[in-house]
Amino acid sequence: MRGMLKTVGAVAGVAALGMLVASGAAWADATRRVLDLDHSWHFQQSNSLSGIESPSFDDSTWSTVDVPHTWNRLGNPGTTRSPETNTVHGVGWYRLRFNSPAQVKGHPQRYFLQFDGVGNIADVWLNGHYLGKHAGAFARFRFDATSAMNADGQNILVVKADNSLPAPGSTTESVIPLSADFFVFGGIYRHVELIATDPVHLDMLDYAGPGAYAHAASIGPGEAVVQVSARVVNDGRKPEKVSVEAQITDASGKVVATATSEPAASTSKVAVVPLTLHVPQPHLWQGLKDPYLYQTVVAVRSAHGELRDQISQPLGLRTLAFDPDKGFFLNGEHVLLRGTSMHQDRPAKGWAISHADIAQDVGYLLDMGGNAVRLAHYQHDQAYYDIADETGIVVWAEIPLVNHVSFDGSPASAALTANATQQLLELIHQNYNHPSIAMWSIANEVDLRATQAKGPSKPRALLESLNKLAKSEDPTRFTTLADCCEVAKGTTERDEVVGITDVVGYNRYFGWYVGKFGDFAPMLDAAHQRHPQLPMSVSEYGAGAALTQHSEDPMATPVDSHGRPHPEEYQGLYHEAAWETLKARPYIWGVFIWNMFDFGVDGRNEGDSTDLNDKGMVSYDRAVAKDTFYFYRANWNPLPTLHLVGRRFIERQQPVIDVKAYSNAAQAHLWVNDHDQGPTTCTGGICLWHGIQLSKGTNDVRATARIGEAELIDSLQWKLP
Repeated sequence: MRGMLKTVGAVAGVAALGMLVASGAAWADATRRVLDLDHSWHFQQSNSLSGIESPSFDDSTWSTVDVPHTWNRLGNPGTTRSPETNTVHGVGWYRLRFNSPAQVKGHPQRYFLQFDGVGNIADVWLNGHYLGKHAGAFARFRFDATSAMNADGQNILVVKADNSLPAPGSTTESVIPLSADFFVFGGIYRHVELIATDPVHLDMLDYAGPGAYAHAASIGPGEAVVQVSARVVNDGRKPEKVSVEAQITDASGKVVATATSEPAASTSKVAVVPLTLHVPQPHLWQGLKDPYLYQTVVAVRSAHGELRDQISQPLGLRTLAFDPDKGFFLNGEHVLLRGTSMHQDRPAKGWAISHADIAQDVGYLLDMGGNAVRLAHYQHDQAYYDIADETGIVVWAEIPLVNHVSFDGSPASAALTANATQQLLELIHQNYNHPSIAMWSIANEVDLRATQAKGPSKPRALLESLNKLAKSEDPTRFTTLADCCEVAKGTTERDEVVGITDVVGYNRYFGWYVGKFGDFAPMLDAAHQRHPQLPMSVSEYGAGAALTQHSEDPMATPVDSHGRPHPEEYQGLYHEAAWETLKARPYIWGVFIWNMFDFGVDGRNEGDSTDLNDKGMVSYDRAVAKDTFYFYRANWNPLPTLHLVGRRFIERQQPVIDVKAYSNAAQAHLWVNDHDQGPTTCTGGICLWHGIQLSKGTNDVRATARIGEAELIDSLQWKLP
């Protein structure tokens, strides 16, 4: 058998339901059985193969791969592409042989194939039977595979993954994103599982959501009222009576609330079962300060008390609010959301990353002092949202409606509207129970291509439809979008989009792509005055930084934002000016740096790299935190920070220089070659020493500072020829 058979057990607290789940238990004691299908796939990249879906097709000469997997690879240091680069858009085929999990006598099973992510369109066959198509690279999807399963023998699973470039007439012409400043990797790049359930189960096909959804209807100091909606499906041959039980357990596993309902589950019908639970003395989810999590456990039982299905979902009790003048409030307490945007790719792996990779990414954000993240520009792996729940990071969740809604500037087609609607429903249903998510984003820079080409753009009808859908599906959260190019009121060529959603984010790059540093403040103030009732954030701002390109005077260096060079020192000056502007404006509810990490983009030749956007605070391989990372750490993280700037700028040209450190100390002290250069006051996280003399040859530079009981020291070497 390919993979490992495992039984999904219940979370702590389920013993109170009267059932313990263990591997090898009788079906009556189990909820779901999950077969890992990640290993020993056969793979070949080819746009056309005949008869491949047939079980008798010979794939013995194909490559053997494990998933997550992608055939694409891009992004490397240097001004030429690596020979290992693969930017081919097209079709990849995957075939897997696996044995069915053992049947449990007397208990028929339903089988569902679950794919956590396939780029960009997936067609799936099992034992020669076509199960269906899923269009969209980022959401989980499931197919009911029961009728196609060889329940007592070997099965042949075939997947066609298509990441063809969107264009009129292409297979992806109506699949968002139509274009993007990031690479859409092909392949089965997240995990695959076979899930066996009882015929009576919580809905597996509700946009691949959990089938049970909970939210706090009210929260008071003495009690929180939680509404649970459970979708029960009976795929058996006869109607039968079932009971639905919901329990809320606290962080220690203690049951603190319970409710039961007894609907009639009809054959092949979905019964939506509402339950109300009362949690006494609720412990709030308080972001980074106290990310307290309950669990909602929903169980379906037969009339005789036999457990038929059971799931557990995170529950965080919190209130969210936005004020156009005062910003964001979590549980009534003002919080400035400070964070970055993130993409999901890495060198060599592309999108085929591990949960350990995701944990490392979030670790960098937390170390920098971030309390929020914009998961751009699409739905990310469930592990991101799980970790955000557990650590207290506030999440901006987004669908990949990027750059434009049509190729010619016209309104979105019916097919594209349907696909955007599907991807928004998947995002909401799959992530509804994550307390970390504060807002659903319906678009990013949908006017960008039209603005660049000075052409028409008509996204408003689609955006209004998506906004209405998000509000109806989840009235408990806010909607947002990221704007690139707000038009003047009354413009006819391009639709107005700012103001459609509850709150808004502005993507602005003054001092990089346009204008100068000083243009940022008046733009923000003018936008706030133009939309006095609209809470606003800055959803993108940033500048590139190459690790091997440096300048003694970055403001005088001819930096090319679309090419080379990108001196690392310029990024520091950019963010120093930007943060000074942003922190002074209390009406801004959140700031999201573009980007946490350098990321792959086909065709960008910038800084010292190829096929990379180098605006990250951290290098693409996660090996180097750039100087600017420590600027934000000094301003955002209360933990002691002292970082000398310029540790990669080793070969210096000028004998007299200014020396800079980033620190949250009140003052820092500098030594060069053991010569005392004296203390300096640190303001806004910046410590500066002017007119420091370097000696010929190697210069040992050392800075020290004290914060409370902590003694800080940082050192580096510079060489003067």
